[in-house]
Amino acid sequence: MSDPTDATRGQKKSPSAPAQTAPAARTGDPVQRVMLVSGLGVTLAIAGLVVTLVVGPGSGEAESDSALPATTTESSSTAPPPAPVPPATTAGATQQFLAELPPVGTTAYTGSLTVDGVPYSHAIYQQFSGCSTEVSHTYDLNREWSRFSSVIGVADGGDTDSTLQFSVVADGKTVFTSGNIGVGTPPKVEVPVSGVENLTIGFTLLDGDSSSCAQLGNGVWGDPTLTK
Repeated sequence: MSDPTDATRGQKKSPSAPAQTAPAARTGDPVQRVMLVSGLGVTLAIAGLVVTLVVGPGSGEAESDSALPATTTESSSTAPPPAPVPPATTAGATQQFLAELPPVGTTAYTGSLTVDGVPYSHAIYQQFSGCSTEVSHTYDLNREWSRFSSVIGVADGGDTDSTLQFSVVADGKTVFTSGNIGVGTPPKVEVPVSGVENLTIGFTLLDGDSSSCAQLGNGVWGDPTLTK
């Protein structure tokens, strides 16, 4: 028989309360999103490292192109300048120094002489004395030239009292005769020679000490030139 003083008598026992558990994390929870993004970043970083180790940095084709050296063309600054072209004096040329042609039947003196302070490197000259008063030289032009030009005078250092005369003969016809030429400024001669076969240039001593064979000076045809 139950005790009427039992305080629990007549009371219903309530069932035991279930154990409380942490609420399940929701998919949209900010913490979970951060963890997912972080994990994805680590995965991508690892994948990139693997690709870098296997393939190498950059594209192989781009690296090959960038490795090609640039090509440049440089001219040497120490190269010597081209030599100046000398006047044409060969067959078929438009200009010819008469001193470079052989005279017919005589021997002419050629070289460099100075007249009135001016040097003529292709001169034809003749030394005069009382024993040699007239000299001439003939050249075969073969009808190839149109003009003959020269300076005429007495070479520097000669007898100041000597006077010479210069002449040009074309195929036997006298086409030029100078006046009395002495020491000083030499005149220039220009003679047309178109169609001329033989050209003769002459020196004649007009005045000087002809009593002996002492040298009186040199008559000079300064750089006589044929032009086509």
